[in-house]
Amino acid sequence: MNHGYGGNHANSYLAQRISNASPEELAGMLLGGAERFLTQAAAAVRSENHKEKARLLSRTSQIMQRLLAMLNPEADRQLVNRLHGIYIWWIKEMFEGSRRNRPEQIELVVRQMAALRGGWEELGTRRVKAQAIAPLSVEGLVG
Repeated sequence: MNHGYGGNHANSYLAQRISNASPEELAGMLLGGAERFLTQAAAAVRSENHKEKARLLSRTSQIMQRLLAMLNPEADRQLVNRLHGIYIWWIKEMFEGSRRNRPEQIELVVRQMAALRGGWEELGTRRVKAQAIAPLSVEGLVG
């Protein structure tokens, strides 16, 4: 029996991590995956591996569709509109970079994703800290 890092153990760990993630953490994880696939897609553009490039862009596109679906229209409307615009622009840029065989255009999207992922991760960390502190509010300390 294989008890290494691959296979079902890794899938089980990932599934549990996803199911326990806050929306901010999930957005960060999705962007991390998109960055990984796009970095590989840029390499596939350089090596002219069209089949692999198409597969990786498809995976990234699926992630971007999920990120778009996660946007909450009940939240800050201006922020939601900006994120929607960024996500759509990234999709256009990655496919345009692919079509024109410009890996640097794809890599620009990767760098921007990394910056936004950092923001989502920071929000997730703040949420966890706020939840940990909440039981120690003034109401709980004063009889």
